[in-house]
Amino acid sequence: MNNDIKGMCLFLGLIGVSYAALLILFALFTGAKIIKSIIFISVFSSGLISLGLTSRVKNRLVSHAKSFISK
Repeated sequence: MNNDIKGMCLFLGLIGVSYAALLILFALFTGAKIIKSIIFISVFSSGLISLGLTSRVKNRLVSHAKSFISK
């Protein structure tokens, strides 16, 4: 995949994750029932981030997460 497209996927994914975080805060403070929207936005944004990462970066993130969990 082209580096520009990967960068665009990462950018849009991070915007989506931050928007989902803001929605979580909004739901906590107001009691709004928007759980389905938050889950959809989070899953879609995570998919975009996954598309934007190279396989080497994914492997490093997985190994770092495994080492963090095993401590």
